[in-house]
Amino acid sequence: MLKKVTTVIMLLTLFSFNLLSVNAQGAKSEGISMEKAKQIALKQVKGEILHAALEDEDGKSKYEVIIQAKDGKYEVEIDKATGKVLEVEREGSKGEHDDDDHDDDRDDDDRDEQNDD
Repeated sequence: MLKKVTTVIMLLTLFSFNLLSVNAQGAKSEGISMEKAKQIALKQVKGEILHAALEDEDGKSKYEVIIQAKDGKYEVEIDKATGKVLEVEREGSKGEHDDDDHDDDRDDDDRDEQNDD
């Protein structure tokens, strides 16, 4: 009977060590926190954070941080697992799409050209 109890205790001990090991690996693979991602983003672009979100793309998690800087809005993408900056991109300026000088294939933009004949 004592051998059975000892065997059960040994098995439970081994099982609990295995669980602790899996738990430690899971914590390590979680990557950086949202707060750390914000700090990294602000080192890339000085300004005020407007929005931050965790996104999953192609099985990888990344933080997307939108920052309002003096010269416009920026999007900073940071790998959640490593904390590596993936991309820093300045977003289009306000009113960029309201420019009447570009040809959007509407007839009203081309009236002056047609009347030149």
